[in-house]
Parts: sequence; structure tokens; C-alpha cells
Amino acid sequence: MDEFYDQQKASITLDAIVRNRGSGSELSNNELYLATAQLEQCTAQPFMQPRAWRLCSGGGPNSALEEATFRIQGVLCGKDLPPVVLPGNRSAKMRTRKFMRQNVKLTGFGNDDIVQSIKQIEAAYVKMLNQFKEGTLEAWQPAVFEGNPAIEANTRYFTQVVHATPADSTDFAPYVDQDGQLKELMGGDYVHTTDNRVDYMEQVRTSERGKYYRAVDPVVFKNGDIVEASVSFAVMQTKNKTAKFHVLLRALMLLDHTERDAAAILRMRQRYQTIDLNIGQRVPARMQPVLKRRLMYSEADVDTEEANRGLSRMRIDGPEL
Repeated sequence: MDEFYDQQKASITLDAIVRNRGSGSELSNNELYLATAQLEQCTAQPFMQPRAWRLCSGGGPNSALEEATFRIQGVLCGKDLPPVVLPGNRSAKMRTRKFMRQNVKLTGFGNDDIVQSIKQIEAAYVKMLNQFKEGTLEAWQPAVFEGNPAIEANTRYFTQVVHATPADSTDFAPYVDQDGQLKELMGGDYVHTTDNRVDYMEQVRTSERGKYYRAVDPVVFKNGDIVEASVSFAVMQTKNKTAKFHVLLRALMLLDHTERDAAAILRMRQRYQTIDLNIGQRVPARMQPVLKRRLMYSEADVDTEEANRGLSRMRIDGPEL
């Protein structure tokens, strides 16, 4: 985002989306808006494959234990999404496998919903903190974008085989690994599991179908878009024998790209002379040097009249060569 992006308009649009979002009745029990979720109904549960503590819902006499998933709506201000650009050196590729992630950063330019979501993440962190020896769980802190609070979420592309079960393994979505590079990169010691999967979607509204969702290529997401990220929370052990709190990305949905599109048009217009669409007057462009181009053939060398006569005698239905 730059000077052409109208942060104030984007913030107003985001606030309107937050106010008009669906009520809890249309959401499943394991998918709630983070800012208004009742975290006291969630519990921290240990899992062995991979070894982690996860924030879960359910688990009572009448409900199965499920990973608690929450929705956050904000402006996309940072990302590292498919398609993946890999280094050319094979050994470098192999070294990066463990650290490759699908990552997003969301901000609300200071709006209340993002601030409240950050407070909820802090509450989830405290729930996890109670499961660990004092001083072993590393502190979590929100991200920052241009002085505004922000939230980062990410998910690894791979899981080490020793930390996965055969039932967890799944194929890469076609839009995530279009050329098969990630599948090839797994080798025999890494797998792609359901825990590594991120769904990419777009919200669509039509007069015929109303509101519905469709899967999209992650390349459609751009900084400045208003999106909805689905996240969950987990704590995993580090190689330093400490534990780290993670905000895991589960899905990303495109809600609105109006201000991003408007900024793209303004950015394009400043590069050339155009007509002011508001007042119908020509806007002067920045003066550019006149580029001279040498004639490859002088007029004396070319008989234009003879060439034109020759062209007039050509026929499309002439003999084949």
C-alpha cells in the first residue's frame, strides 16, 4: 500500500462489513468471530501427532472434540502465499522445507474489531500458558503495520514424517502446487497433511444466487484487500526446549477489493497523460525526453511507389509455397 491507497475509505468499508456480518446462528459451533467469541468455552488439549497443545471446543458428553477456529476480518497488509518461488540450488531448496509457510498480516488501521481480536488472542495465550512450566512458553505479541496494530497468521507447507500419521497425509490443492514443485520437494522425510492445508476462497454476491463462496487461486489476493482469515491456536515445542504460541492460518477469503482497485487506477494514471474523468479537462503529464529513432533505410533507398504497386498485385488465394 502506498499514497494512492485510501486507508480511511478502506477502514470505513471494513467497519461496515464488521457491522453487517452474519449472526452467530449461521456459524457452526467451531467457527466464530474471534472478537466476540466466548473463549471460556474452549479448552487447551494435548496432541501427540504432531506434538502440540491446541485450543479446542466441544469434547463433552454430546459433542466431539474439535479444533476451535475463529474468523478475523481486516485489511491484508502483508502476505507470503502460493505460488512459491523456490531457490535454484537444490540443496538450498531442501534446507528451506522446514521453514516454508503460507503467511498473512491483517490490520484494521486501528479499528476496534482488530484491537478486540488481539485481546482475545492474548486470552487464548493465557489459556495455553497455564499448561506449561513457568518461563518456558515464549511471549506472544501482535504485529504492527504503519503504527497500527496487526495480526499475523501462518501455516507450514510441510510436516516431518515422524510427526504425522498416514491418515493425515493429503494432496496439495492444484492452485497451491500447480507445477508439482512442492510435491517433489517433500522427498521421503516430509509430507503435506490436513494440518498444512489452507483454503482460499472468495465471497460472491449475485442477484440470482445471493451470497455464496467459491475456491480461488491464491494469486488473486493483494495487499489492500479486505479479507476474512480463519485461524486456530496451538503451542509447539522449539529446538531450544521452550514452547511457542502460534496463530495458525486455516482459510483466507476475499471480501472486498474496491480500494485496492481504486489505488491501482490512480497509480496507473500518474504515469501517463490522461483526461480528468471528473471535470473533463486534460491533466498535464510529467515532461519526458523526445526519443529520436534513426531511419534504417534512407528515402533514396526505398521506392515506396513501386512497393505499393507490388503489394496491390498480391492475392490471398495465390499458389502455395
